[in-house]
Amino acid sequence: MSAKKVSAFSMFHMGKNKNDKKNKSRPPSGIDQPEMMRRAHSSQSVNRSLKKEHGSGSKGRRFLNALKSGGSIRESIRMSGKKLKASSLTSINKDSPFDRVSLGELKNSGQKKKQKRKTLEIARIETTPVSHKSPGNSKTSKKLTDNDAFPSPKKSPKDSPKYNKDNKSPPTNKSTALIAEGNSITASGSKRKGKKMNGDGLTPKKKRKMVNGSANVPESISNGSGEGLPYMYDSTLEATKLFECIIHPVKTGRFFDELWEKKPLLVKRHIPDYNRGWFSTSEFDKILRQDNVQWGVNLDATSFVEDKRETHNQSGKAYAPVVWDMYQAGCSLRLLNPQTYSRNVWKVLSVLQEYFGCCVGANVYLTPAGTQGFAPHYDDIEAFIIQLEGKKHWKLYSPRTDEEVLPRFSSGNFSQQDMGEPILDTVLEAGDLLYFPRGTIHQANATEEHSLHITVSCYQLNSWGDYLQKLLPTAIHMALDENSEFREGLPRDYLNYMGIVHSERELPEREAFKDKVQSLLRKLIDALPFDSACDQMGRQFIHDTLPPVLSENEKVCSIHGAGEKWDGSLNRVLGVSEIQPDTEIKLLRRNVLRLLTEEEKVRVYFNTENARVYRGADPNYFEVTAEMAQAIECLIQTYPDFMKVEDLPMESVTDQINVTSVLYERGLLMTASPLEKVFDEPGDSETDDDDDDDDNDDQEL
Repeated sequence: MSAKKVSAFSMFHMGKNKNDKKNKSRPPSGIDQPEMMRRAHSSQSVNRSLKKEHGSGSKGRRFLNALKSGGSIRESIRMSGKKLKASSLTSINKDSPFDRVSLGELKNSGQKKKQKRKTLEIARIETTPVSHKSPGNSKTSKKLTDNDAFPSPKKSPKDSPKYNKDNKSPPTNKSTALIAEGNSITASGSKRKGKKMNGDGLTPKKKRKMVNGSANVPESISNGSGEGLPYMYDSTLEATKLFECIIHPVKTGRFFDELWEKKPLLVKRHIPDYNRGWFSTSEFDKILRQDNVQWGVNLDATSFVEDKRETHNQSGKAYAPVVWDMYQAGCSLRLLNPQTYSRNVWKVLSVLQEYFGCCVGANVYLTPAGTQGFAPHYDDIEAFIIQLEGKKHWKLYSPRTDEEVLPRFSSGNFSQQDMGEPILDTVLEAGDLLYFPRGTIHQANATEEHSLHITVSCYQLNSWGDYLQKLLPTAIHMALDENSEFREGLPRDYLNYMGIVHSERELPEREAFKDKVQSLLRKLIDALPFDSACDQMGRQFIHDTLPPVLSENEKVCSIHGAGEKWDGSLNRVLGVSEIQPDTEIKLLRRNVLRLLTEEEKVRVYFNTENARVYRGADPNYFEVTAEMAQAIECLIQTYPDFMKVEDLPMESVTDQINVTSVLYERGLLMTASPLEKVFDEPGDSETDDDDDDDDNDDQEL
């Protein structure tokens, strides 16, 4: 018989864990910038050739001037002699993998109607090495467009200019843009390049997965091994399948090995409705009319004309007629937190956060035809640009210096003179995807039609450095409390031989000082509280993330939709139900809670009561005993499977039901089936039984 597993919390009440002994508060993590997290910028810049072609610069300038002077946009339009035409909006009729985004019901992108055009002959993913070039060396930079061929020549390190800190030349690491076109891929330079391909890019021996009679994108989001179940079986698996749909046809293994935090990715699908279901201009208009959208908090109106970026926000509530007047005047509109208003965006982001293990945010950008709203800049997030309607012309540029590679904070606005040659120059159409790492300088403008895209952002302040900012201060606090050597005084005269003015002197006292510090650091490293720091990152994750979106079937199996209800016709409570020892339970999502120790207590942080605005409220948590923590740990490790209440590692059935009730009533658990009602109809209630007992007692008296 296997030995009984011992929980990390089983010894908590006997003595404090040395590694977590003094983890009383969250270590400092730098400057808290909630605004930066909400604003996952995806800038658009002016394209002067387009501006001249479509006349956008002149026709919109007087309206923007009216905004600056506080004048009326409508009056400006009337005085102009002619009314601006509204941009035509793309109609959406076809299927998309995101069209029905209820969990477990995301469908494949297929063509139910026969297409008149032929299937793409062959899709390609091809790469070209691109060295980081400074603006001064822009002539030698290779300009890439989506119409070019992308060979992958082998280059020696000496072929790229070296970074020199003295003259601030660009770094030497190479950057390549990966381009996928169509529904399948081939890698240039690979041994398989010469294979014969079918019209859809598949080898003859490969069988195509058919959905509704057509070869398709990846399998629909399902419930993992629980195929066909009316609830999400495994949130991590669900999230994996969703991300596969987003970056299709690129495989996730290749994406994270070759592209993640390294290179841009462009996916040209030629399926306009592939991204349908995320968001639409019609939904934007509905939100403006039905919800309380505030200028500067939820919505921005911006312009970028003649190399100058301006914000034209009004004050107070953003009323739809005023917003659309500004749009007609040439302003780009940015909805900062679409997940607050759009259930579809909320659903997708709440699933993706399970995949990335960090907060996943989004901004929506609506840009009038022939205009631009933002200056070139780089962001502090990993950006996924999902084109929903219309077209947008994008230019990407490599980071100019090593300091701009994977930056912790976004840049200011750059001018066109600051930019060199782009490493990618392309037009996104509806259904396309563009990914680029944080630090990639970018700009974009709408072409001859309006553009609507959503930028999905993640990995803000989620680096090894951010983890170490939590790990090292905690380790130092623990060392000061537990080891008297760290509390010994500094040498009395150390200021006489240490410091910048003494840095060039070779003194035995300096060597002894450095040896002592290195000795303390070695002792510090040997006792680093790795798990405690990870728990602090986990606590931040729970605070930052969205609450899960539940299906109707999940609701009826949880407190979110089950249990007692008031019946007005009977004037009584109906549907009374109770948790039983044989009730099967599981966590709603893998990352719905975080169990940790802090301030000498065991706490459970959870996100089911979070607002749909980034850090809209304080963190939600409750405290539990060490014995209850063992049961919660068991539920975490059992996920995604159900387990019976009576199998929880507690000493009595009463304790098992108590800890289950605490979690259930916080909205953290679901049952395998709706709880059985204890009583419901008049005459079957416990109250009626009590009345009968009282009558018998009266007769005996």
